[in-house]
Parts: sequence; structure tokens; C-alpha cells
Amino acid sequence: MNVNHNPKLTSAEYATLWNTYIADSLAISVLKHFLATNETPEITTILEYSISISETHLKEVTKIFNEEQIPLPIGFGEQDLNSNAAKLWSDTFYLRYIEYMAKAGLGVYALSMALATRKDIRSFYQSCLEQTTQLFNMFTDTALEKGVYVRTPFMTYNESSEFIEDTSFLGNYFEGKRALLAMEISHLGRNIEVNNVGKTLLLGFSQVTKSPKIQHYFLNGLAISKKHVQVFLELLQENDSSYPSTWDGEITNSIEAPFSERLMLFHTTMLGSVGMTNYGAALSTSMRKDIGTAFMRLLLETAELADDGAKLLIKHGWLEKPPQSINRQELRDKK
Repeated sequence: MNVNHNPKLTSAEYATLWNTYIADSLAISVLKHFLATNETPEITTILEYSISISETHLKEVTKIFNEEQIPLPIGFGEQDLNSNAAKLWSDTFYLRYIEYMAKAGLGVYALSMALATRKDIRSFYQSCLEQTTQLFNMFTDTALEKGVYVRTPFMTYNESSEFIEDTSFLGNYFEGKRALLAMEISHLGRNIEVNNVGKTLLLGFSQVTKSPKIQHYFLNGLAISKKHVQVFLELLQENDSSYPSTWDGEITNSIEAPFSERLMLFHTTMLGSVGMTNYGAALSTSMRKDIGTAFMRLLLETAELADDGAKLLIKHGWLEKPPQSINRQELRDKK
């Protein structure tokens, strides 16, 4: 009996490869601007490696799609990059952006590999994980050397191991009673930093966009990020916990957009998707009910913001349709 070891792609493999192409084509445009305006040699090395990773991913997805006779996504390209644009963010922000991208990529590639069945797709995502791990290590080493790495809060080690004896440990939906768990502190600190990166990116976008409606959207996202940071800070402060730096990075006085309106708007909705993933992870591991409630509320706010961005993209004809199953009812109605 002949066994086909390389059958057609599953829906999960199709979706993850398509998303990989879109995300990496966007990353290349963003990173090329960073590389062209960066002035720090150590960061240049990291940016060059980041671009090479994304270019490798595009080539591999292109190869697989061509073999499967699947149309390539449009994605993003040279038309979305203003090569002559002046520097908009600081070199240190470039480093922080790489951290955000690498950490998000590690989660996405791990899930994509777990969803894959075909050996070649599993091998591809294993390679993506290995490359992104190398990128993360490069960032971490450089950030530590330069003194700009932001750690999640420290805490005192427990002196013994014990069981929970009272359901009051879970708190209630309106206020917490007990001290925060290490994992709760970790998620609060991490989401402060992710929102700070998002705030800096959106502040830059809002400064250079030419569209009043898109600028309003960026400013709305900026306000939401500031609000979320404040919520997380207050939860840490109530616990007398130290919290990460609220450094936002420097933005120049440039008013020349380095990217197309479409790329900036799509990137903002992508930030929302990453934020929802982070909040979902925090929600699932926070045992104190008030913290879980806070993350759920903020997740819904983020989802609303992402929905508004998707509507703007559709209105301008900029939102590319992801892989979609056939509507059988429509086919039946055509008879």
C-alpha cells in the first residue's frame, strides 16, 4: 500500500503559513527602516539577523505555496516602505521592538508547530523556533550589556512549601485580599512593558500619519495602552511590589512617515492581537479573581480596538482576506 507522506495542507497548516507570510513581510519593511536609521553597531547586527530570518521564512512559505499551487498572499513590500524617511524612533527602541517581536514569535511558532502534521511543516516551524531563540538571546545579551534590559519584578523567596487552606485565597471579583503570586506579578510586569512598546510605536504612527481618521484611531489606541499600564501598576503598587521601568523610548520630531498608512494601521491591529494573547495567558494563570476580572475587561477593550482597526482597513480596501472555507450554501443556491 502506498502511503502519501506529503498530503495537501491541513486548514491549520494553511492558516499558520499564510499568517507567517503576512507577519514576516510586514517585519521586513519595519526592520529595514530601523536598519537604515540605526547608529549602534551592536543593534545593527541584530537587525540584520532579524531581516535575514524573515526573508528565509518568506522563501520557505513561497516554496510550499507554489508546490501546493496556492496563491501567495499580497502581504507587504517595497511599496509600504519610504526608504528616504528620517529616523522616527531611538536605537534603544529598536532593541525593545526586537524583544517584543522575538517573544511574540516564540509563542506563535510553538503553536504553529503544535498544529502541524506534515513533516516538512513541522521542520519549518522547528527552524523558526531555533532562529527566533537565537534572536532572543542576541537581544537579551545586548540589552544586558547596555543596561537597558527591563526585568520583571523581583520578589522574596518562600521559606517553605505548603498547601492552600482557605478559599479566601482566591479573593473576590472586586478586590483582592492576599499577596500576589509570582506568576501574577510576572504577567502584570510583562504586560506593562509590552504596552509601553505599543505606546511608543503608536505615538510615532500618530505623529506621521496624514489621515485624521487613522490618527484618531492611533491616539485612541495610545490612550487605551496608557490606561492598561496604569491598571497594572496600581495592582503591583497595592501589593507593595516593585515594578518594571515605564521607559517609553525616544521619538524624534520627524513628521515623515517611514511606512504606508496600510502598514501602520495593520501593525496596530496586529499589536492588539498579541495583546489579547498575552491577556488570555495572564487570565488563565491568575488565581485572584479581581486580577482575572481586570484582564478579562482589558482584553475586551483590546478586542474592540482591534475590531475598529479591521473596519478601517476594510473601508480603505486594505485588509487581505485570510484562507476561507467554501460556502456550500452559496454553491447550492447557484443551481
